[in-house]
Amino acid sequence: MQAEKEILNAIYQAFNARDIDTILASLHPEVDWPNGWEGGRVYGHGGVREYWTRQWAEIDPHVEP
Repeated sequence: MQAEKEILNAIYQAFNARDIDTILASLHPEVDWPNGWEGGRVYGHGGVREYWTRQWAEIDPHVEP
Protein backbone atom coordinates (compact mmCIF):
# COMPACT_ATOMS: atom_id res chain seq x y z
CA MET A 1 0.00 0.00 0.00
CA GLN A 2 2.86 2.41 0.72
CA ALA A 3 4.20 2.04 -2.83
CA GLU A 4 0.81 3.01 -4.28
CA LYS A 5 0.65 6.09 -2.04
CA GLU A 6 4.11 7.13 -3.19
CA ILE A 7 3.11 6.74 -6.84
CA LEU A 8 -0.02 8.84 -6.35
CA ASN A 9 1.91 11.51 -4.46
CA ALA A 10 4.45 11.67 -7.29
CA ILE A 11 1.67 12.09 -9.86
CA TYR A 12 0.07 14.90 -7.85
CA GLN A 13 3.46 16.59 -7.51
CA ALA A 14 3.94 16.30 -11.28
CA PHE A 15 0.52 17.90 -11.84
CA ASN A 16 1.36 20.79 -9.53
CA ALA A 17 4.70 21.21 -11.36
CA ARG A 18 2.86 21.14 -14.74
CA ASP A 19 4.91 18.13 -15.83
CA ILE A 20 2.42 16.70 -18.32
CA ASP A 21 4.80 14.11 -19.76
CA THR A 22 5.37 12.48 -16.36
CA ILE A 23 1.65 12.35 -15.66
CA LEU A 24 0.75 10.96 -19.08
CA ALA A 25 3.37 8.23 -18.69
CA SER A 26 1.34 6.94 -15.74
CA LEU A 27 -2.01 7.01 -17.58
CA HIS A 28 -3.38 4.48 -20.04
CA PRO A 29 -2.97 5.72 -23.65
CA GLU A 30 -6.77 5.61 -24.06
CA VAL A 31 -7.51 7.41 -20.79
CA ASP A 32 -11.07 8.70 -20.33
CA TRP A 33 -10.73 11.83 -18.18
CA PRO A 34 -13.53 14.02 -16.75
CA ASN A 35 -13.33 17.64 -17.85
CA GLY A 36 -14.32 19.18 -14.56
CA TRP A 37 -13.37 22.67 -15.67
CA GLU A 38 -15.38 22.98 -18.91
CA GLY A 39 -17.69 19.98 -18.65
CA GLY A 40 -17.76 16.73 -20.56
CA ARG A 41 -14.85 14.34 -20.96
CA VAL A 42 -11.52 14.19 -22.77
CA TYR A 43 -9.99 11.08 -24.27
CA GLY A 44 -6.48 9.79 -24.77
CA HIS A 45 -3.14 11.37 -23.99
CA GLY A 46 -3.68 14.04 -26.64
CA GLY A 47 -7.05 15.04 -25.23
CA VAL A 48 -5.74 15.24 -21.68
CA ARG A 49 -2.68 17.23 -22.80
CA GLU A 50 -4.85 19.75 -24.69
CA TYR A 51 -7.29 20.04 -21.79
CA TRP A 52 -4.63 20.69 -19.16
CA THR A 53 -2.76 23.08 -21.44
CA ARG A 54 -5.95 25.16 -21.86
CA GLN A 55 -6.76 24.91 -18.17
CA TRP A 56 -3.30 25.93 -16.99
CA ALA A 57 -3.27 28.91 -19.35
CA GLU A 58 -6.37 30.26 -17.57
CA ILE A 59 -6.09 29.09 -13.97
CA ASP A 60 -3.33 27.82 -11.68
CA PRO A 61 -4.83 24.83 -9.86
CA HIS A 62 -2.98 23.10 -7.04
CA VAL A 63 -4.18 19.65 -6.03
CA GLU A 64 -3.47 17.42 -3.05
CA PRO A 65 -4.39 13.75 -2.66
